[in-house]
Amino acid sequence: MKSDLPKSIHFVIITIALILYTTAQLAAAGKVYLVLGSDTAIWNGMDVARYNCYYSPLLYTDPSANAYGVMDPTYRNAMTDSYGTPMKLTWWMMCGSIFGPGSNTNVPFPNVMTMYLMKKYHGERVQQFGDELSLHYHTFQWNDYDNDGKFWWNQTYTFEESRDDYEFTLAQLLIEEGVFPVSFRSGWHFMDNGWQHHLDDWVPYSMHNDWPNDRIDTEEPLDNTFHWADAPGQFVPYRPSPENYQLPGDGPGWNVRSTHLNTARYRDLIDSIFTRAANGQDQLACIWGHLPETDFLSNLQIIDSLAHRFSNQTGVSFRYCTAIEAMQRWRETSDSLPPVLTFDAVESGDDVYFQITTDEPIFQKYPFVAVKTIYEQYQLIPCNSSGANSWQTATPVSKQFLARAAVAVCDTLGNQSLDFIDFRPADTFVDNEDAGYSEISGNWSSVSGDFWGVDHRMAGISTGDSAIAEWQFSPAADGMFNIEIRMPNVANPANQLTFYLTENGSAIDTISTDAPTANAWHYITTANLATGSTVSLKMVAKTNLANANVAADVVKFSALVRDRDLHPASAVLDFGEVIIDDSTFADLALTNRGIEPLTISGITSANGFSGVQQQFPLTIPGRGTVNISAFVVPATIGDLRDTLRIASDDPVKPQLEIPLSAKVQHYFVIIDNEDAQAYSETGTWATSNAQAYGSSSRYAPLGQNPGAVATFTVNVEKSSYYDLFEIVPTTVNAADHALYQVYLNGFLVDAFNVDQNDGSGNWVKLARYHFPENATVEVRVIDDGGSTPGLVLRADAIKFAIPDDATAIAEPGNGSLPETFEFEQNYPNPFNATTRFRYALPQQSRVELHIFNAIGQQVATLINEPQTAGNYEFSWDANAFASGIYFARLKAGNQVKTQKMILLK
Repeated sequence: MKSDLPKSIHFVIITIALILYTTAQLAAAGKVYLVLGSDTAIWNGMDVARYNCYYSPLLYTDPSANAYGVMDPTYRNAMTDSYGTPMKLTWWMMCGSIFGPGSNTNVPFPNVMTMYLMKKYHGERVQQFGDELSLHYHTFQWNDYDNDGKFWWNQTYTFEESRDDYEFTLAQLLIEEGVFPVSFRSGWHFMDNGWQHHLDDWVPYSMHNDWPNDRIDTEEPLDNTFHWADAPGQFVPYRPSPENYQLPGDGPGWNVRSTHLNTARYRDLIDSIFTRAANGQDQLACIWGHLPETDFLSNLQIIDSLAHRFSNQTGVSFRYCTAIEAMQRWRETSDSLPPVLTFDAVESGDDVYFQITTDEPIFQKYPFVAVKTIYEQYQLIPCNSSGANSWQTATPVSKQFLARAAVAVCDTLGNQSLDFIDFRPADTFVDNEDAGYSEISGNWSSVSGDFWGVDHRMAGISTGDSAIAEWQFSPAADGMFNIEIRMPNVANPANQLTFYLTENGSAIDTISTDAPTANAWHYITTANLATGSTVSLKMVAKTNLANANVAADVVKFSALVRDRDLHPASAVLDFGEVIIDDSTFADLALTNRGIEPLTISGITSANGFSGVQQQFPLTIPGRGTVNISAFVVPATIGDLRDTLRIASDDPVKPQLEIPLSAKVQHYFVIIDNEDAQAYSETGTWATSNAQAYGSSSRYAPLGQNPGAVATFTVNVEKSSYYDLFEIVPTTVNAADHALYQVYLNGFLVDAFNVDQNDGSGNWVKLARYHFPENATVEVRVIDDGGSTPGLVLRADAIKFAIPDDATAIAEPGNGSLPETFEFEQNYPNPFNATTRFRYALPQQSRVELHIFNAIGQQVATLINEPQTAGNYEFSWDANAFASGIYFARLKAGNQVKTQKMILLK
């Protein structure tokens, strides 16, 4: 039927209908929350084969590095979500485990240095963009699971093995950096039920579901073991089950699927996220990368482009969120207020308890309370409920040792409150960039690099000259303060330094010293200072050298003064490879960080395999260091483990335990490029900081005329078979056809070519020889022109080692059937008239042993018969032959091996 309504009214009705339909469709569509972020570590310097690593801070301090790039407003503001908000990032900063023993002295605490550097250099940008700072933790542990004598930073089998370090890291991160995680990502995506239970106690939001991936690593160093095949595959948060962290359940915390930037970039994940949202299901996706990755910035831009493309295609809006914000929005809460928190100390004599109250229930099982002592120990203090939303710590802490206390709570939605109580002032670092630093005399200039901050100051002086720098400080409380200085490494350091300490212009102390150890904290003095006073430390540098340099960087004023505090230079003592029945010694440096003398009453061995050469009692003066000679007594081949127990009058650590290890081997000898008496070079060489053995290695450009040569010379003490090994730093640009020559007592006995890249970073077996007692052996590494141009010839260390099967080789017919065909180098070689051959047959074969002269003529047949599987030895009397080079060719079935020999009469 034809309508009598005007066309204009028809148009209005249709328009309204379309609007209502569109609104209904939009209401039915889900939402997309994108959590972009980084598992942020320092890769430059991290080495899982080294206990004490040095980590370069340049990722954060270098303006050309990624941290500055991603924090550039021009870069960040160019990527906005559907609501015009610039991209927010969540920074899960890797702390703890492998960073703890770091050798960095250019940051306050290596264990949490990534957080410190991010806050120091980019904290303002983090706040500007609304980014989130949180924790990323890897369960690294320095151990030797397979008992082969080689220690690594291995991923632990379970969280429980790393629990103490994890809780230490949580406490230190809170106290020193004011950060406690509300969201969390585990290292390698590793998780087990024990760790999930711990997270359920403290951290509401996890973002490390790595569905559908499963992986088990069985070869050390262990890493990247994880199990997520049973977890949800959608980008939808779920509560992990207490019985199985992968499955949805009724646990208090949350988890959600995550994926790497590259996965999201190259697969159809972004498309699928928006498609599911268009079908009405809210999506929350954690898309992560690593800040050091070269494509980190470009990957974020690609994700931004993909998000806009699929948002336009589906009509679904998306929002850039931090991890906490995304979870709160997904849970559809409008509560963004943190709990109102009170945190009070209650003293009872020397005992201190803490009372905590909030105005609402909290997520944690009880408030996370951590304390720091003047001994720089950090610990978690458990709490007992004392009423509704009220708690008191269960155990007291000694007030005389307390430095700082902190508490962290969040409500059930992740809104967080922190509070702190200072019992001693925090350490103050006065850097050359700070207002408290000045230069009084001298011609100073800035030196940029890897120091405390981004530079230090340096002045050149000569005999009769001086340079003076000053650091000023105002104490926040009355009390004793340790004063220390960190000196950078400079060439020709000035060797006459005098420090003048004054307070409000009055002299307190004068200290003279030689050039302090570079890149280490050097103790100056301890002084009783008053609140608000002007404290000045002046350094006057002089020298008796014609030309010298003095550096000025940072001074530390610390109120953490203690009486006696024993510290080893390293928490573990690794003797490395040692020779059986040959006592091996190592220095054990022990420092008293207290200001009063500390007495060591004795050092004992737990297992009887080790000891020290020292008379006791031994007194270490305040702020002093002693070096004790520790030793191991290796009686059996294999892995040696022991613990040194140090008894002292340290009030906190009266028994200090130092684990030690050694890998006991048959006799061996190692020659390093730093052994001046055993290593020599011809041609042009340079030192590389890349090393696999020792503190450096050497490299030479190819194509020199004549070619570069490195020579390692050694005297072997025992007559035996020896395996020859070589090690060079991990590399891809080393010579791929380097010539190696082996000389015995001046005569060439072998020559072969090696691709130095194969197996680089590890000991690589090159050959096996028999050497007589006290023989002189040379190994020459030569550029003979056969390598690809543009590479470098490398030299680091070589090793001759008696193999474990040397005894079996020397005892033919010992009943042990060989697994492979072997033809050992004849011995002796060179020889006079008589030499012996040893070979091994894994199965019955027809055996032929022929002798050839230098021009390839067969001059003798020694064996031509079938032989059963076993180990064999054969002697050759060459009295009838002239001096010269000969070749022994052994054929067994289809296998052939040849050895070069020298007959000398």
